[in-house]
Amino acid sequence: MDRRTPITAGRRYTWLPALALAAVAVAGCSSSGGGSTSASAPPSSVGTAAAPATGTGTAPGTPNSPVATTPAAPPSATPTPTAATTPTGTTKRPADACTLLTSPQVVAAVGTAGPFRGTHPDKVDGKEVWGCTWGSPQSYVHIRETSPSVLGGLRTNPDYKLTPLPGVGEEAYLVERKDGFRPEVYFVSSGHLYSVEVVKDRSPDDGVNAPAEATAASALALVLSKLV
Repeated sequence: MDRRTPITAGRRYTWLPALALAAVAVAGCSSSGGGSTSASAPPSSVGTAAAPATGTGTAPGTPNSPVATTPAAPPSATPTPTAATTPTGTTKRPADACTLLTSPQVVAAVGTAGPFRGTHPDKVDGKEVWGCTWGSPQSYVHIRETSPSVLGGLRTNPDYKLTPLPGVGEEAYLVERKDGFRPEVYFVSSGHLYSVEVVKDRSPDDGVNAPAEATAASALALVLSKLV
């Protein structure tokens, strides 16, 4: 907060007759240090409005004045970052993606008995990929962070259809191949792009389960977008 010393109007004096001024000058010379200290006191540098007059004649800013004895306000506590205050480009996600879902959640998504334990994806170009896969090669749930350019490529690819998913992250789409195979959800959260895929039963005829997989992936993306 910008603190500025209040501007105080200066005292106004009227011209006195020359004879009266001479009398005051003589009286001043005959006194030894009897002038008013409050009139000659320098302006307060506290940076707040002058304290109201108390009738004691104490100048503002002296040790006995209200300005000097009023304790300073304690500094406000630093707010704890929340989802609402997290700056764009940062993330609140856990370091281990496999902590995001439990085995019962995966069982409900794929419709196959568990338990399902998460495994991390392989490195890409020698770099660790943030993500996790729960399940088996035939039935699984998968989430991973991917390059932001992927979504732009899907938008312009005539082989895919993108359906917006309101309320999922900052931006989200159900991405389906026009042949009906392998639907995925792509969503943006805290400036990162993620893909979510649910496979109920990977078989030669993948298109049979595609509608149910699309529904399950959309539901899980809504949950996961609140956690990353």
